[in-house]
Amino acid sequence: MTFRALLPPLIAIFAAFLPACGDAGAADEGAGSSAGSGNKNTGSDANSPLPNVSGSAGSGSSNGTTSGPNILGTAPAATWNSARSSVITEALLQSEYAAWKNAHVEACSNGSLVVVKDGSVVSEGIAYGMLLSVAMADQPLFDGLWKFYQDHLDKNGLMNARTAKCEAPSNNSVNAATDADLDATMALIQAASRWPNSTAGYLGKAEALASKILQFETDMCDGRRILRPGDTYGGCSDPSSKRVNPSYFAPGYYKVFARYFNAQASTWLALRDASYQLYAVYQARMNNLVPDWSSPDGSDDGTQSSYSYEACRTPWRVAVDYAWTGDTRARTFMQNVASYVDQHGGLPAAAQQQNSAFVGAFALAGGYDQARFDGYVSRWLGADLVDAPYYQGTLRVLYLLVAAGKFSSTM
Repeated sequence: MTFRALLPPLIAIFAAFLPACGDAGAADEGAGSSAGSGNKNTGSDANSPLPNVSGSAGSGSSNGTTSGPNILGTAPAATWNSARSSVITEALLQSEYAAWKNAHVEACSNGSLVVVKDGSVVSEGIAYGMLLSVAMADQPLFDGLWKFYQDHLDKNGLMNARTAKCEAPSNNSVNAATDADLDATMALIQAASRWPNSTAGYLGKAEALASKILQFETDMCDGRRILRPGDTYGGCSDPSSKRVNPSYFAPGYYKVFARYFNAQASTWLALRDASYQLYAVYQARMNNLVPDWSSPDGSDDGTQSSYSYEACRTPWRVAVDYAWTGDTRARTFMQNVASYVDQHGGLPAAAQQQNSAFVGAFALAGGYDQARFDGYVSRWLGADLVDAPYYQGTLRVLYLLVAAGKFSSTM
């Protein structure tokens, strides 16, 4: 059975024919607004509809056991340590992905593709789109997004954090955003596994990008390897902005990078250890949560110190690590978050905002226990949430992939 055969006819139609570049954008990620679906106007700089979702069957795994045919699985099969939700079916994922693509992806005249936020493009969105498209076996979208990333590199070879929509290839001298660079690197590794016969050289490009992240987006701070939020600011080497963003830490990715890129392994593993050291500091002082921003030593940096639209992604980052590696530090972090949830009315009531960026991330924190996870996911999917804007809607689909056990480490 082909991938397309699984799609309801209506989904197949609107996934294939998306609007070209226009002027309308998604609502701001931090607004929590009830903006509309982000329908786009047709613009003169686009010349084709978006490519169809396509792919071939692979094999999946749960708790080390290979399952039957799995359209979304990325070979080779990997151990999945977290609970998985049986209610998040492949048909549901395909429908959610097609709706996301229709709402937020646009084509540019030079063959690149973009994820639009508020009428412009952020590197975060490009990288999120790469993660989604490789998971959904959508190579045309993946390659179009990766083309846009490569067409907008700064002086350090990392994508500028923000560009105009369908901006011509250039360096607009905006700093890079480290979370986007990490997500793009992970997506390239997944692509190398998903499409092993491709001539695109995904794995070599992932290794080169990982090297740039280590060179420009990490610091040594008091003997600890720290992730900077960008290539020109933050960490402890920037005297004007000594800060870090906990939601950028990706300890699960670091384990994968260390596995694939042997020459870089010790540095990635040092970053991994530092992440969990700081998570422990945060949770001890913030009632089991983490801040949007902090000083490099984990203390309050005096700015955005609440659990808000940055920090809300952190349970997702840690849940990915637990699913891929079973790290006990990840399990402890998730248990602490679940304790917060249960002490504050459960889901969705415990969430600071009623959208999937918050509620879905809290749901993933329950993945260390199947019964708890089933309850969390059920209440997440049954809640009345505002997920139309770019940020909330994009994270929703990424979280669903993890909850379903369809977000492969490729290890």
